[in-house]
Amino acid sequence: MEDFDFNQYYQNHQVDISWLEKPSQHEFRWRCLDGSWRKSKRRVSSIETFRKSINQDNPTDIYFSTSSWLDPVNLPRLSDETRPHPILLNHLIVFDIDFTPLSLENLELARITTLKLHNWIEKNYDYELLSISFSGSKGFHLFYNDLDRTLFSIENAKDRENAVKAERNKLLQEVLLAGFKVDPRITADTRRIIRLPGSIHGKTGLLCHRISLETLSNSVDLWIDQVPNFYPELNIPKTAKAQVNKNKKPMEKQFSNEQIQIIEQSYMIEVSNHLPGTKDRSALIFWTPYSWGTGTECFNRLNTLIEMENLGYCAIFSDGERILFICPESITRAKVIKILTNIGLEKLANTLENREHYWVRISGIMGDDGIWHNEPKFISIINNKYSESTYSKSHLILLTKLGVAIDKSQHENLSGNSEPSIRMVIRD
Repeated sequence: MEDFDFNQYYQNHQVDISWLEKPSQHEFRWRCLDGSWRKSKRRVSSIETFRKSINQDNPTDIYFSTSSWLDPVNLPRLSDETRPHPILLNHLIVFDIDFTPLSLENLELARITTLKLHNWIEKNYDYELLSISFSGSKGFHLFYNDLDRTLFSIENAKDRENAVKAERNKLLQEVLLAGFKVDPRITADTRRIIRLPGSIHGKTGLLCHRISLETLSNSVDLWIDQVPNFYPELNIPKTAKAQVNKNKKPMEKQFSNEQIQIIEQSYMIEVSNHLPGTKDRSALIFWTPYSWGTGTECFNRLNTLIEMENLGYCAIFSDGERILFICPESITRAKVIKILTNIGLEKLANTLENREHYWVRISGIMGDDGIWHNEPKFISIINNKYSESTYSKSHLILLTKLGVAIDKSQHENLSGNSEPSIRMVIRD
């Protein structure tokens, strides 16, 4: 990479901005060979203005904003309250699908996931497919245009951006709950940038470029050799496993502990146990303690719980370390508090008592490395035939979103509203 002249390449080859309706409304940024970041100080409306923008910066990686702005050149930071809020004109719906580490096997998994996601979007949403990109590394990008312009007519600039964020976050939750492991940092973030088609991926040397739906429908093996590769030494393995570098030396301490703050973030989806539309009704949802394990002892405890409390329809999931227990019954808050206390989940019981509901993780966990961990897999249903319970309509719907086949017509007594309370969270 150090020997490659990126600047010369971009002066002689065109990046692909032809599919963007108005490229001049997008922000363009790039990472330079020395690791520094730069952004365009002029509007990029053509290949020539792009070339003038990068000048002699020798950019290893080039990105553009997923949002369109009235003034993309002078965007204030989110934390800057001294300047007027920027005016959001459009926000592309973008999905980033990666399977790490880089291998032909993982690329094929990413391709299949991307194709399935596109088919699912086509079936469930009225979005216009704008472009599909091979990222130049571990996956693919899907770009859609939202044909519904209602949110972009909100007059207040800050309210407009917040409304778009909320709508995109709702979409992201639906996508993740449907089982598609997209990067949650991308879709709902109006200030996000993503790799520009027609640019070189600085780490791999492969060209990030647009591909057709037909290409996406074909196995990676059939076309990956045709992707321009500017690093001759790159060899994509058939399979790969993440490896820990045992020879890596620890970083020399140059600062005091007070001066160093390393923040690792994780992303996940959580659901509230409260029944929307009711005053004090709750569903019984919890992760079993680690000490219970995931074997016979754990399931014996859960079966005893179901029998002792005469619980009805219960779904069980596992992330390999613990069990996620979901009983979609309409239960009084006081009873759920008692149950949680009796099985040793006092902290969760106290939260329910003080806040009148609690949140429970129902997805895998994605770290800053972009890898999903601890994804709950459906195990079984325990159906107590002696129970004649009233069920939570919203939490039955939640189970269907999690892939559990439920015939709601078999449940005569339903309580609460239809949609469960779900949120995407970022934890440090």
